[in-house]
Amino acid sequence: MKRPGLVLQWLAPLAVFALLYLGWQAIAFNYRSILPPFGDVTGDFLSRPGFYGTNLLATLHAALTGFAIGSAVAILLAVLAVYFASLRAAILPVALLLNVTPIVAISPALIVAFGFNAVPHIIVAALAAFFPMLINAMSGLRQVDREALDVFHAMSASPVEVFLHLRLPGALPQVFAGAKLGITAAMVGAIVSEFTGTSRGIGAAIVMATTYLNLSQMWVAIFVSALTTLALVGLVVLLEKLIVRW
Repeated sequence: MKRPGLVLQWLAPLAVFALLYLGWQAIAFNYRSILPPFGDVTGDFLSRPGFYGTNLLATLHAALTGFAIGSAVAILLAVLAVYFASLRAAILPVALLLNVTPIVAISPALIVAFGFNAVPHIIVAALAAFFPMLINAMSGLRQVDREALDVFHAMSASPVEVFLHLRLPGALPQVFAGAKLGITAAMVGAIVSEFTGTSRGIGAAIVMATTYLNLSQMWVAIFVSALTTLALVGLVVLLEKLIVRW
């Protein structure tokens, strides 16, 4: 009974991708100004993989560094917010304000402040990753098993022991859920921030393609960023399966 379901699980997405490919080619054949033929897109990538690899590395550096910084700050604040209610009330409005502020509006101001280097893009990626990590970590740390907590208190466990052996393990699924959202947001933030203030990165490659009406380059950059983000999410999922075994 499981084998047909497994076959369907593989065939269903393949069928969807096949339909998307046929639809793409139909549009490209009739309206080349909207979409380039898929062969042109793959040909552009194969003709200069170094160009896309170099730009991808610049984007990955900003996104992963920003993700690490944003996640670390978010988890630290989430831990503090669990034990200090007044701090939680102060953090959430500021975090929400940062989350609703358009990244496109922040990036030019950061470039003016820090110059034409990687720092503005790292900050944008950190801000993008911060909110989902904060909300998920805070939610996970607060959703503690009351009965287990009573047992820990009955055994005179210290706050550190309660945190390390009860709150943190119970919060890991939520933390990893936030990491999946955060790594995606960090990649998007880094790419959007590269629309201004730099000549390196996937975002800069997209802007360059727009300037010269190079649709093939634009779509290669889009596909490279999408597949890379998907791979990063897959790594987070794999890490979750290795760590969260309950």
